[in-house]
Amino acid sequence: MSLLAFPDEILLDIFDYLYFYEIIYSFYELIHHNNRIHELINTRLRSINLSKLDLRYMTKSQFMFTCRYIKSKENFLEKIHDLTLSNQYTFGEIRLFLSQISFDQMINLKKLYLIQSALDEYHILFPTKLSHLTHLTLENPECNDNNRIILIDEMNELIELNIHSKSIVQFRSEYCRLEKLTVSHLSLIDLIGFSTFFPNLHYLDITLISTEIDLNQIHIPLLTVLKLRSYNVEHHLCEKFLLNLLQLRELYYSNNIQCTKTFIVDGYRCQLLIERLPLLEQFEINLYLCNTYSIDICEIAASFQSSFYLSKNWNIVCESRQNSNDFHVYSVPMPSFKVLNITTDSLVSSAVLPVDDPYANVDYLKLNMTSNWPLVTRFFPNVDTLELVQLNHSKMIPTFSILSYLNKSIFFIKNSAQHIDNLDISCHYLLRLIKTNILQSPLSIRILTLRDDYLSLNDRTIFIDFFSLNLNCLSLYLPNNNSLSETIQLFLDQFHFLYSLNVFTHDPISMLIHVQLCQMIQQRLQASAELRPTNIRIWQK
Repeated sequence: MSLLAFPDEILLDIFDYLYFYEIIYSFYELIHHNNRIHELINTRLRSINLSKLDLRYMTKSQFMFTCRYIKSKENFLEKIHDLTLSNQYTFGEIRLFLSQISFDQMINLKKLYLIQSALDEYHILFPTKLSHLTHLTLENPECNDNNRIILIDEMNELIELNIHSKSIVQFRSEYCRLEKLTVSHLSLIDLIGFSTFFPNLHYLDITLISTEIDLNQIHIPLLTVLKLRSYNVEHHLCEKFLLNLLQLRELYYSNNIQCTKTFIVDGYRCQLLIERLPLLEQFEINLYLCNTYSIDICEIAASFQSSFYLSKNWNIVCESRQNSNDFHVYSVPMPSFKVLNITTDSLVSSAVLPVDDPYANVDYLKLNMTSNWPLVTRFFPNVDTLELVQLNHSKMIPTFSILSYLNKSIFFIKNSAQHIDNLDISCHYLLRLIKTNILQSPLSIRILTLRDDYLSLNDRTIFIDFFSLNLNCLSLYLPNNNSLSETIQLFLDQFHFLYSLNVFTHDPISMLIHVQLCQMIQQRLQASAELRPTNIRIWQK
């Protein structure tokens, strides 16, 4: 039964349950091709929920329509409380939004989420009135010339701040009301000033890099929840840091530990630490123990399955490859981490614990394909992003082996395949899957990233035919030759729903191709582009 068969009042009731941006996502084409829907949305909406506005996955015409609609209605900008803007797939969106709408008019804006914002977009262009924000998230913002993220000053009302970046974050002013902080790249030495910068901090999620300092200088007196992710930070430094936080109630600890530099970190050593944190109620770990000589998996596993852990219902798994001295020790289920790196190797594992759906929280799976395939496969029911990698290229893995593993774990499982809308895969493997008719259309994948290899001229047609009906965002390498402009033109014309195209080349494009691309973009009214020497980004439709 078609949605258009419903009477107007039913449709208006449905619209009442949707945010305005969800209406635009779902009904944009009908708005322009169906007079009834056009009138309903433009003149008869009983209520327009603008409290949350998420513009991440919009075609350019949808975005411009949304901006014009909001600007045309009196006091609409005052209704926006939660705003998400992105340059990731919608290249230049943040700057275009700022050219259309002034933040001064969004007087009730409380939550702001910016993805891949340029340096001036989160510094110069924002007025001081943004000081009324209570929640700010910056995902992969542009860093300064010193490879640092410098935060905006005078945001005194912030309660929650999240910064996800591979660059180090530097704080220089006090956030007196901030209670919750997430920083994905921080030096230990920068923790020294936390009690000054964040006197009211209760929740801290940090990723530390290694630096030797006197940890006795670090005090965060009100902290009760800590998610400590560290890479090659010596374990004894992390222990010293944790023992300064005796008020902790929840602890998540992740680390890569070289056991040649420290005594083995097992369940008994973790128990000694936990017993010195008297208020701790919840404990999760995700440890990679490397070079653990003179100990086997049974000893490691037994140390985490003592009465101490079982009495608290802390279920911890220990596993390793066959004949390996490296162990992965982690809690199940996994409420604190949604990204999981795993191998297709057969693993020696500790006893299966009585936990329902231990991997239900995992939504991003990075799978290292090897030539050793497991007898028992885990099931990941809610993965929406799959990244397939092969670290060892000395031996090609049979296509059927890849599909066999995916069939058992996530990819083609009934009621699971529909969740996968983001695929990151080698171009070579994807084409093999398509050509052998093992991978069959239609798939629900909307975002596709092709790695490692060029998409050759000979494979263009089969690739376009397979994905032409569903793909929204495409990132890939193309050969830098005279066919480059033609291939890009073909993609933009024949992928029916493609609005984001990100093309890489290994060497700079010629001036002739640059001119051809500029002329092509100018002929597309709803398209804009960013042309760099080895990168072409286009936002269209």
